[in-house]
Amino acid sequence: NILPATINPRATREMDQILTMIQGLIDKGFAYPVDGDVYFRVTKDPQYGKLSGRKLDDMQAGSRIDVDFRKEHPMDFALWKSAKPGEPSWSSPWGDGRPGWHIECSAMNLNHLGEQIDIHGGGNDLIFPHHENEIAQSECFTGKAFATYWIHNGMLQLSGEKMSKSVGNLVTIEEFLNTHPADALRMMVLNSGYRSPLSYSEEILGQAEKAIDRLRSALKPAIGGSAGASENLLKTLQTQMDATSAGYVEAMDSDFNSAGALSHLFELVRVINQTRADGASSEDLAPAQALLLKLTSALGLSIEKETVSNQAVDGFVDLLIEIRKDLRANKMWALSDKVRDQLAGLGVILEDSKDGTSWHWE
Repeated sequence: NILPATINPRATREMDQILTMIQGLIDKGFAYPVDGDVYFRVTKDPQYGKLSGRKLDDMQAGSRIDVDFRKEHPMDFALWKSAKPGEPSWSSPWGDGRPGWHIECSAMNLNHLGEQIDIHGGGNDLIFPHHENEIAQSECFTGKAFATYWIHNGMLQLSGEKMSKSVGNLVTIEEFLNTHPADALRMMVLNSGYRSPLSYSEEILGQAEKAIDRLRSALKPAIGGSAGASENLLKTLQTQMDATSAGYVEAMDSDFNSAGALSHLFELVRVINQTRADGASSEDLAPAQALLLKLTSALGLSIEKETVSNQAVDGFVDLLIEIRKDLRANKMWALSDKVRDQLAGLGVILEDSKDGTSWHWE
């Protein structure tokens, strides 16, 4: 359920835009060259620090002792770095070199998305300095607000440590999908607030898989032979549908509270399953199941409605139940058990009680 990106930019393909932005910032007084490097002049930008809430005076006081004295201010950051032996380099008006870490993203954004974007995301470890510097470069170059909304997510952790290549505790998506369904990973993420760190463990993953199974349980068809739900049951189900819809929207409108949205879905699941157990028909359950599918789909979950038996299958299963009843009456236990087991292999579960035998899809 992930759409492919429409653009896959690379910094090496954006060199013309990068050089244009750097020269533009120099021309406007927001940057200055020195010894083949180019630095952004943070004191020229009165808004610098607005994303992270930091002030230049505090940043300067907390800066490292080994300050580059070629800079006008310790917090000035590189837009262009002069070439070093053995490093890739490109030609520029200031000599051969390479772009700074931050200007690449501003140039790619400007070239492909325009001067202003609606939403900018990233890990919360990038708020400062990377995103702060992106804002400074972009807004000082264009004179316009860069991004309307910023969404910063917490880090993925394994055994309490940030998952990263450098630490060597990385689990790739490919490795994950070899042993687990994609929906399990989505559920694990949805159960955690996106701003908070997310712990990855087999225990948490197992809980996520059980949660997926619980959602899918509500998509089972009605129990075979059900006469239909009473008016009171249907009213209760509709009331829950309305409450779930409202609660789901309210939760998602509250800073994407996906865990809260899921709690409303699970309450709908509970009522659907109870309504089925109380004799609802597949027709009775259909609207609530459709709502569940719609809301889970909006979260990226791909649970699918199980195939509802048609009249031909219903009649065939009912016929086998009658035959099995005759076998049991004649104490032909082995054949009776064979019918039950063979049906189970096809996904049809028989349930015997003092009132007779009912069935449902597994």
